[in-house]
Amino acid sequence: HIQKRVGDYMATIKDIAREAGVSIGTVDRVLHDRGMVSPETKARILDVMKELDYKPNHAAQGLAIRKKKLKLGFLIPDDKDHPFYLDIKKAAMKKAEELKQYGVQVLFKVLTESTAAHFFSSFDTMLSEEEIDGVIMPGFRGLDTSSLFHTLKDRNIPFVFYNGLSEVRNCLAYVGCNYIDSGRLAAGLSALLGKEDARVCIYSEGSEGIPSHTDRIRGFKKEAADRYPDMKILDIRPISANQIDNFLSAQEMFRIFPDVNIVYVVNPADYGICEAICRADKNHQVRIITNDLVARQIPMIDQGIISATICQEPEKQGEMPLEILFRYLAYGTAPKEKMCYTNLSIHIAQNL
Repeated sequence: HIQKRVGDYMATIKDIAREAGVSIGTVDRVLHDRGMVSPETKARILDVMKELDYKPNHAAQGLAIRKKKLKLGFLIPDDKDHPFYLDIKKAAMKKAEELKQYGVQVLFKVLTESTAAHFFSSFDTMLSEEEIDGVIMPGFRGLDTSSLFHTLKDRNIPFVFYNGLSEVRNCLAYVGCNYIDSGRLAAGLSALLGKEDARVCIYSEGSEGIPSHTDRIRGFKKEAADRYPDMKILDIRPISANQIDNFLSAQEMFRIFPDVNIVYVVNPADYGICEAICRADKNHQVRIITNDLVARQIPMIDQGIISATICQEPEKQGEMPLEILFRYLAYGTAPKEKMCYTNLSIHIAQNL
């Protein structure tokens, strides 16, 4: 028999532990969803909490968190060179404002260059100049990041990746696109726009080791082979920073592959490649599929230059890593899923 609260008496964790016949630590693990508690014990504790009308003392929790004065570091590429990151940055800054009420400070470190040396330099500077409790950073594949992870491990600093995954073993979580699925979706769109025997050319600025390039193309190839055996990938062509070179490349593509009817543009820094392909397409025979949705693409989609684009929730990639680190450092709550994939959505002119 459980004694209910009387008058102004409010149930405490100690009351719950006593009535449920468990330790205070076990109740705490259930409250903060951490550690191993058997389903039967968890159910019993939750029943007692309901019977006692237990309400967590959020004011006390908030005070305790503010005393911690948590400081989080957020590494982000410069959105002037990589406009996709603008929406990530906006969402992260909005979340950072929200976390201020808990005494959390978020330090943003902009990566003004896309080189590995600059990344590591920015990372080392942030760690040496600030007492960081947690780190959020874009993932890099193909770089020797062992020293970086050793540093984080030695200092007991948890970290979350977004928009790319360098190493899954030691990170707290990854928030970002499943690039294999993104490539599979592009293959499905190609079949819809160019029929199941579509003739496809892929343009990409990426290289081996970059998942937004490698995994998307791998996913595209697998889906085409599994579901559309008559679809043919004619060529994978590089994107140049020079638009004249891109126009000449597009002219060459139409000359060598006169039956091409789909162009999949994987990850350009400048979507001007789409305009170059359109100018070279004298017979209006191709449909262009892209990824993401930045300001440069919107008029192209509206005008029909780009037929469809596949988005990956950049806002979630800015907000969720901060929420994950905050919950882990403030409450000891680890994310239920380490791989937190964003949703893929398709945008066309009608739903811009």
